[in-house]
Amino acid sequence: MDETPASTLVLNPDELGPDPVPGMDLALKLGIGHLEIRSAEGANTVTLPAERLRHIRALADERGLQVAALASPLWKWCRPEARPGRVDTFGFPTQVPPSERLGWIERTIEAAATLGAPIVRIFSHLRVEPELTEQLLGDPLLAKALELADRAGVRLLLENEPVCTVAHAEPLLEVLRQYHEQGLGLWLDVANLHEVGQAGAEVVTSLAPYVEYVHVKDYEPDGEGGRTFVPAGEGSVPYGEVLPLLHAARPALPYALETHVRDTPADALAAGAAFLRSAVPGGVA
Repeated sequence: MDETPASTLVLNPDELGPDPVPGMDLALKLGIGHLEIRSAEGANTVTLPAERLRHIRALADERGLQVAALASPLWKWCRPEARPGRVDTFGFPTQVPPSERLGWIERTIEAAATLGAPIVRIFSHLRVEPELTEQLLGDPLLAKALELADRAGVRLLLENEPVCTVAHAEPLLEVLRQYHEQGLGLWLDVANLHEVGQAGAEVVTSLAPYVEYVHVKDYEPDGEGGRTFVPAGEGSVPYGEVLPLLHAARPALPYALETHVRDTPADALAAGAAFLRSAVPGGVA
């Protein structure tokens, strides 16, 4: 009998639109048993009332799907007096007064518990005017959030995000080394690492011990400084080199499909799932 692959595929239903049902049904069709929840019903998940969260959980339960992660917008914020550029936070405000932030952290951890999500994504403050840019390292709220998450049985994972302060390997490693023993792990977005020119073998190997979740999307440069998103495995992100390195260091990772392919997201997700099943050593379930 073949061994069941230790790695798992994860699908985000909002890639198909605000109604989570089509995305959940696509997950079933593709043989994917895990979901990442980011937004639903046209709102960021952490802003939804408890009864709507219970409804989303029920939709997943009815289909035998598990919520693997809550892709929260925590720390993808700045002070109200700062002026962020164009930032996609899926319906969550970017300018958040410091007095309101602990409330959002508590609400997010509660949402994760309601959804049954053992993992919550966080970011690292938006890069804004230099004099107003805040830093994650030493932020007292991070230590408090890690304490609350540990109490709730939830893991906080930091995503490397180019519009935030911690996107390159050096600050990532600094933050992870400081807070790893308190429960902080890495939500690695390989395409984001590639965007800042650091998706090579040496960097990936240095980050791999901290990786607990992997975002998979792909793109081609459009020749004008922008990007054209394509199905995973069809673009410029060096997954052929990165995935074996990650698997060697962390053989039981969740691989979460993003696409950002707007015209045919279902086809792009199907192609991405097929690619990961062939590209991750040992396969993914």
